Amino acid sequence: MTGLGLMVALASCGDAGAGRYVGDYITQTDFDNLAGWGADVNALTREHAHSGRFATVVNTTREYSLTYRLPLREASVHALRAVEIDAWVFLPSSKASASLNVQVQPVSGVSGDALYNEELHLLDQVQEFGKWTPIHRVFVLPTRLPAEAELRIFLWRASSPEPVYLDDLRVKARE
Repeated sequence: MTGLGLMVALASCGDAGAGRYVGDYITQTDFDNLAGWGADVNALTREHAHSGRFATVVNTTREYSLTYRLPLREASVHALRAVEIDAWVFLPSSKASASLNVQVQPVSGVSGDALYNEELHLLDQVQEFGKWTPIHRVFVLPTRLPAEAELRIFLWRASSPEPVYLDDLRVKARE
């Protein structure tokens, strides 16, 4: 199946609790526009990029990629029931065990665990290695999250002994 065919097939696998896509992109980036804007340059790499010149990376010296952070009230004009993520990942082999994480954290300064924490284990969606592969997932959020809580999206190395790359990230709001 081609990459486009795979994305269409995966997109048709919806979750009834996820609401509908409302046309709001929370964010979309190819990471090229972040260079020079104070982003952690160690989390950007030119080694591999799906499009443009940069991607974000995790490796044995970098546990987390660049992290997207935004209060829920600023993420969408609608109450979020879910976030839908499309991106491209590059895994060199089946040993590259990283995950894409979506979290909702309480307001800064408030101690406690995440209000929501879900991982997409990349090896669950990638069967061919050494090439860019599209990924897709709808993350259904719990109801009644506080508007000031912070949405976070990042790549986590976990126990991967090899570098893992993420590029062309798109995050849609679902109401």
